[in-house]
Amino acid sequence: MLEYAIDVGGTKIAYAILDDSRIVAEGSLATDGGTPEERLPEVGKALSALAKENGCRPTVVGLSLPGPIARGVLLQAPNLHRSWVGRPIDEILHMLDLGVPGSAQRDALLGGLGEYAAGAGQGLDSFAYLTLGTGVGGGLILRGEPLLGTDGAAGEIGHLTVEPRGPLCGCGRRGCVESVASGTAIAKIYAEETGEEIHGAEIAQRARAGERVARRVFARAGNALGIACAAWAQVANPQAVIAGGSLAQSMDLLRPSLERTLQRHAWKANLPLPILEARLGGPAPLVGAAYYARKRGR
Repeated sequence: MLEYAIDVGGTKIAYAILDDSRIVAEGSLATDGGTPEERLPEVGKALSALAKENGCRPTVVGLSLPGPIARGVLLQAPNLHRSWVGRPIDEILHMLDLGVPGSAQRDALLGGLGEYAAGAGQGLDSFAYLTLGTGVGGGLILRGEPLLGTDGAAGEIGHLTVEPRGPLCGCGRRGCVESVASGTAIAKIYAEETGEEIHGAEIAQRARAGERVARRVFARAGNALGIACAAWAQVANPQAVIAGGSLAQSMDLLRPSLERTLQRHAWKANLPLPILEARLGGPAPLVGAAYYARKRGR
């Protein structure tokens, strides 16, 4: 069974054709703050052209969106044009004009499903999926199904408060995991302490070279993630946490304080809780979107 898959992000929209969790062809275009009416017909045309070039006919489409979905509506998406929010998912799918049934879900959940279908989650019954990048996101996967909650935001660990008097978060509250442990937060905190504005990758290099401030910033981030993982352990008792996203490449710097804090805060009955590194990388939400659509298209 062939599937179309689309991952809508704040800066780009990735799209692909997949065959049993394997990407057959793919492409992307810039989001550029565009409305659904401006971007989705363009994506649909690109996917139709890919299908024609590859001589295939996908039968479903899976859509990954950067926000919770409930009652058939995208509830929020801070990195997209405001016209995406409150729009019925059926209407969004119709704009693609692909002529196949479709489904949509939150990107972090679909990233987890991607790892379940073809990555580090293979063989696991339940796990928590953690995305570490510009922001921090997460979700829970149970027997190959995303745990949604009432409004599609269950397991969204990025906005758990870990430092009540900590940095102001983009959500408007203080001390969320995202305000301390995201790539954006690490760069911001480092700049506040040193006066240097550099990317997270360079801060990671400095930490590995032994620079104290860089190591302290990563240790603080790992501590926040450890509290978050302990909360997951206490509430959901998953078999493992799978960490993906660009910042997960610095897990060697995050892991020591993360695991110490996890051991200190988690109930012993919920341990051990292995912290695994994701295998799929950037394509994980595409693989998950295709898997999600395929299961619902049977």
